[in-house]
Amino acid sequence: MKTVIVFRTGTLGVWREKYNGIATYARAVEWQLKPVDARNTRPEFKPLFEYWKPDGVIIDASGNPRMFDNAKFGKIPVVLMNPETSIRGHQHPSVLSDSEEIARLAASELLELNPSSLVFIEWFDSSIAWSMARRKAMENIARMHGLQLTIISPARVDAENPARLEKRIEDALAHLPRPCGIFAVTDMIGAAAVSAASRLSMRIPDDIAVVSVDDDPEICENCVPSLSSVRPDFLQLGTSAARLLNDAMSGRCGHDVKVIVPPLRIVRRASTRSTQTYDRNVRKALETIRLGACTGITPAKIAESFGISRRMVELRFKAATGKTMGDAILDQRLSVACDFLKDGKTAISAIANFCGWKSDLAFRKVFISRFGVSPREWQKTHRATGNSLPPTSGAS
Repeated sequence: MKTVIVFRTGTLGVWREKYNGIATYARAVEWQLKPVDARNTRPEFKPLFEYWKPDGVIIDASGNPRMFDNAKFGKIPVVLMNPETSIRGHQHPSVLSDSEEIARLAASELLELNPSSLVFIEWFDSSIAWSMARRKAMENIARMHGLQLTIISPARVDAENPARLEKRIEDALAHLPRPCGIFAVTDMIGAAAVSAASRLSMRIPDDIAVVSVDDDPEICENCVPSLSSVRPDFLQLGTSAARLLNDAMSGRCGHDVKVIVPPLRIVRRASTRSTQTYDRNVRKALETIRLGACTGITPAKIAESFGISRRMVELRFKAATGKTMGDAILDQRLSVACDFLKDGKTAISAIANFCGWKSDLAFRKVFISRFGVSPREWQKTHRATGNSLPPTSGAS
């Protein structure tokens, strides 16, 4: 059984999904994984390597790539699970998120709101490759659409001082033309942008709309209003990194190999919902549907909490969104079901149950009515590419 060390520098929510991807592959090829937390303290590489005697190393260094500058890997195969392609000038195979597609998804969401200007808030270290790539993509998009793009560059000291970060963003936003669309390079920075706009009494998303990256629910759902975010395919990033390491350990992978993983989707929340004409009741109904569609929420239950008649709620909802609350609930349930089908790791019967259908047959009838094909047929043409495990030959 081969031993693989996996170094982590990123946030916990993101790390879990990446590690699950690595672990799924590791089980198939019978690796023993040794995770090491390197978020805040530089690991003692030599004792680690002497103790574990690893056959390979995976480094998730997206949070702090320089943590590994002095590591002496020797002949141990190394794969980087982040957009940095070198450590101390030595190139390694790498797996990276598609920064251009991430920026395109974020910009498309913001452009729907017809902003007068755009903002890009970069990482605390602007020289980090993934931040630079997203900035460049955003600059190209702004240029194509003839929009002013303002770059906000937090200092490194702001990373450990949320109040200082928020104040820096607040000072920049105070002088920008509105409406304004903000693309924040991570959820943490996006949450600071939402808070800064609120402190300036800006209406979100009417005056300021915000999109971030990572879709960490602990951050995005606890913003007020909640934060829209592009969701990278972290599971596939982990799986691809493990597959690449397997190739490297078998001598089938060069140092310059890069695997680009597209994001899954954008998760729309209140920070970008086009709700300029929605009243308070409609906004509340939309959030209730988004959070509770798969748990049995009904139009009657939604209307009960508003203190006005169900008919009045329905009329306002239909006038604002073009659909009934019942249709919106069904849309959300089907959207969640499609995400599961694309992932391909959950049985259709479990998807039907999770999304609120009493039986597979009921789910199938509704799905065919909406899409014209069965869930299984739809899955065959929409399943995320590369999610299936590779053959395990040669991976002893």
